[in-house]
Amino acid sequence: MKWGISLKLVSDFDRSLWSLPPPSSKRWLHRIDNTKILEVLYHFEYTPQSFREWQRIASIKIQMQELVPHLVFTEYEPHDEVERVYTIAELGKYFPKFIKFHKPLYPHSKDEFMRSLTFYCQRLYYEKQLHFEAVIAIALHFNAKCGFGYSHRELMRKAKSMFLLDMSEWKVKLCEKELQQAHARGAEIANTKKREEAQQKRDKAMKLRESGMSLKAIATHLKVSLRTVNNWKLPKVRK
Repeated sequence: MKWGISLKLVSDFDRSLWSLPPPSSKRWLHRIDNTKILEVLYHFEYTPQSFREWQRIASIKIQMQELVPHLVFTEYEPHDEVERVYTIAELGKYFPKFIKFHKPLYPHSKDEFMRSLTFYCQRLYYEKQLHFEAVIAIALHFNAKCGFGYSHRELMRKAKSMFLLDMSEWKVKLCEKELQQAHARGAEIANTKKREEAQQKRDKAMKLRESGMSLKAIATHLKVSLRTVNNWKLPKVRK
């Protein structure tokens, strides 16, 4: 899969590009009303591989739009001929500004994945940072951090589905206090779930201990540390 940045400008000349890096390729399109549209492509040497690389491209797009506010990003389609190819790092040198992406509300199960992804997209939308690369970046991050095991293709599909949503319904921007409360609720849910899981493991350990299993064997069986098992204060095995 190839990747790059495609954008369009309504312009009679390419002066708008003076503030942007030299493009990989460009071509003129004409509307029925004879309006000229400049289509510009930045082609990458390889497809982004990591969360950081996807997020770096999102950062580049944000800074491009700050330089040329009237440009419109379009779905990437490679041109037949390109004059130059960039690595993500090379194109990034033209856009050194640090872009802060807000901390997401992590999903604690696969059932919460899309809800957390949608919530994060809403925040990106109101911060004017909503680009596909920012969405796939956080989807990859969720998958790696939470160990959900989704394939790259599944994550791409989930990220693309965000742009099919009716964003006109995203009417209310959460203030910082409301976001903190949302994160606090998420942390509370996570802590409750961890306590429940820990109690379930302790209950299992109790039954295994009563059956005569050693503490070390219990730790191995439940995939916890021996220190954790010792902290559970399990009864001694009856001889």
